[in-house]
Amino acid sequence: MKKIVINDDNLNNDLMEMEVVRVKGLIINSRGKILLAHNNNTYQFPGGHTEKNESNEECIIREIKEETGIKIESVDDPFLCIETFDNNYFDTGKKVLNRIYYYRFITDQVPNLAETHYDELELETEFNLFYVDFATLDKFIEKQIELKTIDVKIGREMQFVIEEYKNIYGDVLWKY
Repeated sequence: MKKIVINDDNLNNDLMEMEVVRVKGLIINSRGKILLAHNNNTYQFPGGHTEKNESNEECIIREIKEETGIKIESVDDPFLCIETFDNNYFDTGKKVLNRIYYYRFITDQVPNLAETHYDELELETEFNLFYVDFATLDKFIEKQIELKTIDVKIGREMQFVIEEYKNIYGDVLWKY
């Protein structure tokens, strides 16, 4: 697994007030479409925060089910971890080390909204799912950054993820 470190403020571990661990899933079907979520005024890959005593693997299975209704049977190791040292985590003023682990899922299951369980924020911010062509995902993200319909930090992270995914798996989306 590759690790990318984003540390624009040149912070070190000793300054961090807390650590946040999240997992995200790239859910790709055999037609070359990737499932994205849109909520809280930004686009992102489905996923979320680990809960107390929950492994990353348990978390990604739970989060994918809660956000998409898709049931994941097995989980491979993550292909990427992005560590971000943040001097002002989501405008809270806190110095936070944020680790996001990225997983790949190849499935032709479609979202089952009857099986989703959105939290209060997701409900308040109109959580939506939709597919984008993976081949044009990078251009889609660039356009959303220009239009300011995606959080710039999240958009940048998504660009890193797409680049690394292509480095590992190439253009064959469903290669195992």
